[in-house]
Parts: sequence; C-alpha cells; structure tokens
Amino acid sequence: MKIAAVVILYHPTENTLDNIKTYAKAVDKVYVFDNTEEGTFLKKNLMEIPNITYLHDNHNAGIAKRLNTSAQMAINEGFDWLLMMDQDSKFEGNAIQYYWDGVSKFPHPENVGLFGPQFSRNNKQSLAQSSYQEIDGMITSGTLLNLNIYQQIGKFDEALFIDAVDIEYCLRVQKAGFKMIQLINVFIQHELGQTEKKASIKTLYLIKKEKELHSPLRYYYMYRNNLYVQSKYKGFDKQTMQKINRNAMSFLKKGFFYGSNSWEIVKYIVEARRDFKQNKMGKYQSNT
Repeated sequence: MKIAAVVILYHPTENTLDNIKTYAKAVDKVYVFDNTEEGTFLKKNLMEIPNITYLHDNHNAGIAKRLNTSAQMAINEGFDWLLMMDQDSKFEGNAIQYYWDGVSKFPHPENVGLFGPQFSRNNKQSLAQSSYQEIDGMITSGTLLNLNIYQQIGKFDEALFIDAVDIEYCLRVQKAGFKMIQLINVFIQHELGQTEKKASIKTLYLIKKEKELHSPLRYYYMYRNNLYVQSKYKGFDKQTMQKINRNAMSFLKKGFFYGSNSWEIVKYIVEARRDFKQNKMGKYQSNT
C-alpha cells in the first residue's frame, strides 16, 4: 500500500504539530493545507518534517475543495490511499501500525471505498488483532480513502464547503455498491467541537450537562447542508436518510438549548434555509 495523508488547518494550536507527528512517519507524504487566511505560526516547524508539503494561498477554501486537491495530487504521485485527518486528531502508541496491518489483511480491499478506526476521547488502547465491521457512515478524520474508487464515483461535493462532506461521500460509496469497513480494534483520538458543561431551560438551569458545542456559523452549515443532502438523496434508503436528519437536528438542538448564542443561531438557521432554497451553496456570504 502506498499511502499519503492530508490535514487541513484552520487556526491551529500548538498541539496540532504533535498530532501530525503521530502519523507523519507512517505515511510517505503529508499534504498540509492551511485554511487560515494569514497563515499559521506552525509553518516553520511543519517544514522541518521531511515528508510534509505545506500549502497556503491566503484563502479559506473549506474542506471539500482541499480534500479534492490533495486526492488529485496523491493520484498524480502514484498513491493508492489517502489518510484524511483533522488538526485535532491523533494516533496513540502503535495504533496507526495496527491500522495498516488490519487494512493489509482485509480480503479484497479494492472493494472498500473507505477504511476507518473508531474515535475516542478517553485514550482507549488499540489492539494488535484485526477485527472488522461493515458500517454505513464514517467521519472524515482518520479515514483511509481508496483513491481508485474515488476516481470512479466522483469528488467530494464542494457545494457543501464544510459539514456533511463526509456524509455525502459515504452515501455515494453505498450507492455505488462499495463497502465501508471500520477496524473496531483501532482508535483515533478526536475532538468534536467544544465540550462544555452547560445548563439549559430544559432542566430549569439546575443541572449542568457536558455538551459538544459549535459556533453559530457552524450551525448554519449543519442546517443548510443537511437540507441539501436530504434533497440530493431523496430516493435513497429512507431509514438511512432519517438517521442523518436526526443526527443533524440533534446537534442543532444542543446548540440552541446549551449554547450562549441561541438567538444568533436562530438567525443563521433562517439564513441557511433561505440560502438552500435559493441554491446559494459553498462558503457562507452574509445576506445583510
């Protein structure tokens, strides 16, 4: 297997460099796309890692476009697989080696559109023995993209910009009849949004619960892109589409009830619905 990796930065922290180092030596090349408009203070340190290609064009191009660019670069350089990583994701110990071993032992990997680990927040230990399950969806981070199948079924949908990029691609993998295989013995450490202990009106502000929260703008993308995916795959498996919709609505409810900017979220949701109806996709542009 010839494997490249890609990580997309946006206002990274000092931990980002350490995260990248947990997989940089396990792949042949790492494409680092910096979506931070002014660039990152980590550039010099990143360039000291021999197999890193750092790319920055003073522009936030979102997720889908950067994934497509890196996939094409990897294809041009003869890679078979692309490991897609978030800046706040990392492998612990021997996890990535167990990952590669599991993928190499899997029968007929040419029929697998995506391989992926499980994600963890509490440092679950990965195991050497290979154990698999076929699933119907994966998050982008930690996922291994089959570049041959990518060329067959098409690119990541750039209309989405960020959010639901992975969901839409997973639906396309299923629709084309390919598999998504999770290695249940391998864990990636991954953070989803900002975790805070918050009280809400639902508990009369008496009980604080730990919730994953995002910026109000992020909820715009979640809502608009869910409408887009639901429309694009209207004739797809009803149970699958209902599950995707429930998950999106769950995130929105958490943001509204537990976030500190509930009315700003409502404003963005109104804009998101209007923009979807007007086919205004891609990067958010204010309607004011």
